[in-house]
Amino acid sequence: MSEAIIVSTLSSSEISQEFRDEKEEDDSWRSLPEELLSLLLSRVYFCDYPKFRATCTSWRRVSPPLELTPHYPKHQSPCLLLHGLRQTIEFFNPMYNITYKTDISELSHRTVYSFNHGWFLMGSRDGHHVFFLDPFTKARVEIPNIPSNVTFDKICFTSSPTSSDCMVIGFDICLGYLKVGFIKRGEENWTIEAFISSKIWLRFHLSDSNPILYNGEYYCLDIAGNLGVFKPESVRDSWCIYPQHLPRKLRDTLRQSFIVESNGDILSVYVHRGRDQRVCVYKLDFSKMVWERIEDLGNRTLYISNTTSFSTNSTIGKMGNKIFFPKFNGKDGVFYSLVSKRYHTYGDDVCENPREIKELKEFVCATWVLPEFASFSGDDLKW
Repeated sequence: MSEAIIVSTLSSSEISQEFRDEKEEDDSWRSLPEELLSLLLSRVYFCDYPKFRATCTSWRRVSPPLELTPHYPKHQSPCLLLHGLRQTIEFFNPMYNITYKTDISELSHRTVYSFNHGWFLMGSRDGHHVFFLDPFTKARVEIPNIPSNVTFDKICFTSSPTSSDCMVIGFDICLGYLKVGFIKRGEENWTIEAFISSKIWLRFHLSDSNPILYNGEYYCLDIAGNLGVFKPESVRDSWCIYPQHLPRKLRDTLRQSFIVESNGDILSVYVHRGRDQRVCVYKLDFSKMVWERIEDLGNRTLYISNTTSFSTNSTIGKMGNKIFFPKFNGKDGVFYSLVSKRYHTYGDDVCENPREIKELKEFVCATWVLPEFASFSGDDLKW
């Protein structure tokens, strides 16, 4: 007996009804109230913003281009950008423990010196061609090349390159000697100056952390936790070194040191060598110019990397009193809690096993960034 083949067919009326159902379903997305769309938009991470705008006309209507929304979105958390020799550039969002792939080819095979005011300060591998890049609009500001006979360990800048008072400053520190190069917006040549500290006997070797600008002066750390301050406006003692008498146990096991400004304070963050890679935080006592240990950051959160470090006031309880490093346990990001004195993954698992801590992957070519969006004209992009 042959098998019967049963064919199910739909009448034209049934097909028409199915089409209307699908169309109504599609139209339901287009006809959402603007108040609801605005609420949804306020929860969209900036990497997904272009996708939101591309959904349909009504969604695009409530989401103007990023460059026209300089204060949007206010809730965005800092994210970690992984760059360097990587072909694919990635953003890691610590709030949601999600990694986004993005197309910013300009960051590939470049040196990232720092990030601030929504701009990267970047350079060629030879260290002489330097330029600014807005990673969200791809706008660039080219600045005059660094002289071929000059190299800098660290380079940072004072304000947005579209601002008339922007200045780029480079540092080269060897023992007690400081060589500084700077160039202001509108200038065509770098100015190079050299300074000697009165404490030339102190072997000051700059740490991996970038110097920070505070009240017109530049503060930096050496690998032993000593403090250096460059005072551009000072006639005498423009370059000062302040020896620090940190606990011997810390000095003997110091692996990394970082400096960061936080709510008017200058903090130093020290990472120990050893199995637990313990973290200590100190605050600068300006009256004595010495570091004092603190145990609690309150609602503050520190984001630490070699190129850029900063502090935010957490509006979400679980984010406060933590230090975020460019470290990962597999695909999960890692932070250090000053409450538990331990490393945690973003799933809130505690890294207790010394071997597990030792095997944490740390990215050297990584920069914490705060999304900022601004509009500017072609003239603004001329140095």
